[in-house]
Amino acid sequence: MKANVLTLALVMIAFTANAQQKAKTFSITPKVGITASSFSGNMPASISYAIIPDDNHITEGMLQPVDQSKYPRIGVMSFGDIKNKVGFTIGAEGQYQFTSVVGLSFGAFYTQEGAAYNTKGYSSDFNDVKVNIKDDLKINLNCITLPVLANVYVWKGLALKAGLQPEFAIGKKLKGDVTVEYEGQTFHGVSADADIKSFSLSLPIGISYEYKNFVTDIRYSMGLTDLHKSRDSGFEGHTSGHNRVLSFTLGYKFP
Repeated sequence: MKANVLTLALVMIAFTANAQQKAKTFSITPKVGITASSFSGNMPASISYAIIPDDNHITEGMLQPVDQSKYPRIGVMSFGDIKNKVGFTIGAEGQYQFTSVVGLSFGAFYTQEGAAYNTKGYSSDFNDVKVNIKDDLKINLNCITLPVLANVYVWKGLALKAGLQPEFAIGKKLKGDVTVEYEGQTFHGVSADADIKSFSLSLPIGISYEYKNFVTDIRYSMGLTDLHKSRDSGFEGHTSGHNRVLSFTLGYKFP
């Protein structure tokens, strides 16, 4: 046991000795990259329709016979088979290096998040209404993310990082190629506001490597707050849902 602890201590000393960051310096690193995002927990995508045929009406004071074919057609479909959605991210981070080993960074990014749903080829026919989904439904979240990270350099330009990340969703849309058919009429498309909170908090962890001012960064962000709006109004019919985002970026560090 003592030998293992001694070995670990020697390794950490070796790593620290090779960390070549200049203390008491500030740098700015613009970055661009790609994201793969999804949701954890129960975060379904739902589509709905309401078809109101010609109403029965009163003529000369008499109610006309009821025609059941003229009853409203209302439907709601929910999909929970979630998979990753690919997007991109762009922004910059500023970092202050307290020592040759430890630094603190603050960033601002425009980041595409959300999820895709396995609905391609879905078809239903109920109560004379046909619903077809041509492709995968997607919840598109356009977010401003503000990561605050502690960076620990363990070997030359290799750093481990972790922190907190406030996120503000400035766009929240459910989109997909959906058709609804009824009595020879066809209605196309879906684009609706997603029932998701505008603010969330995530825990980002990652690793980066710097070589000649070029910085590659792999980061995984785990949502800490429930994204469901409906929970705030007292609805408890589902489990919580959280962001899950994997990002890969490339940047250039300006001292």
